[in-house]
Amino acid sequence: MEITDVTVHTVSLTNVAGEKADGTQDAAIIEVETDEGITGYGEADSSPAVVDAIVNAPVSHDKSAGLISVVLGRDPFDVEVLWNEMFDKTYFYGRKGAAITAMSGIDMALWDIMGKATGKPVHKLIGGAHRKSVRAYASTLFPADPSDTETMRERARTAREDGFTAIKFGWGGFGEAYETDRALLAAAREELGDSFDIMVDAGMIWGRDVKRAIKDGNRLDEAFDLYWIEEPIYADNIDGYRRIAEASQTRIVGGEEEYTSYGFRDFIERGGVDGVQPDVARSGGITHMCKIATLAQAAGIPLYPHGYSTDLIIAANLHLCAAHENAPLLEYCVEDSPLRWELVEEEFPVDADGYVAVPDEPGLGVTIDWDTVERYRTEF
Repeated sequence: MEITDVTVHTVSLTNVAGEKADGTQDAAIIEVETDEGITGYGEADSSPAVVDAIVNAPVSHDKSAGLISVVLGRDPFDVEVLWNEMFDKTYFYGRKGAAITAMSGIDMALWDIMGKATGKPVHKLIGGAHRKSVRAYASTLFPADPSDTETMRERARTAREDGFTAIKFGWGGFGEAYETDRALLAAAREELGDSFDIMVDAGMIWGRDVKRAIKDGNRLDEAFDLYWIEEPIYADNIDGYRRIAEASQTRIVGGEEEYTSYGFRDFIERGGVDGVQPDVARSGGITHMCKIATLAQAAGIPLYPHGYSTDLIIAANLHLCAAHENAPLLEYCVEDSPLRWELVEEEFPVDADGYVAVPDEPGLGVTIDWDTVERYRTEF
């Protein structure tokens, strides 16, 4: 089997709000075709135009080439070899960031191909299933207006009614002032009761202010019993993460802005975090997600895969959570966007107990809805 073509399908909503932290407004879907008629799909969670450029860039020199020049004519089963070669060939402009996200989308598609070719779901290829379903947490945004406690109540109420037992609020108006943060979380806790798990994604709002992250984080956790505080400071401040984790009463997690097992090795060892959140569409695809899971397990901490985009990511994360014993939670974006809900034909519903079933079809177990792709296709 040989790879015959790689296509980046870029889609976006008509009115994209650039200031909104919403990964469901656009997407880069990567299609990898083979000479045996088997096609795999993946997603690269970065600027779609940048992903397209990285995949299709001409060769500049040995360490600066477009990814398509690396994988054409190659065996998709050589997934580890191809990952390493893509990393080497983009070293001049890569190593982290958009180059790794583009690699992630291709890598995901290769695992999809391998599963379809062997008739096995991806979780079978990466070690088997520790679980048949995964507990999901509703992932949503804080209201942009930090005084809007009614929206907090509505989002909390909807999550409970939809069967979730945990919810994460992120970004939005959080972090502008302790008083408004407290009021927002008080509204959610009052709506949900004491047994419902609440996570906070600070979205790096405390920047470089480690002292404030510790002080405000501890006060909010003491008042509302938070399950975790996510990304309290800038991702590159690894020593700051350690200081916060050592001083905090709740779990301190992060990693959606980190890349590859190399980056997560340092994040885990130096950062002292209580859990890691690599994104399969950013951090190195399924190949490096498995390596990161192993690093986390060796350190005795959970893997909490990040994902705030399409059902391609939901499907990939379900396979990863099934195959890794230390991956007990699924991030389940509940944003109201057609790219979130209509990009694939399959549905991944939350059951009455707050769990989502792991796909058992070959590959990732998803079928692209091409009507949706054409409806929102963007040309660059």
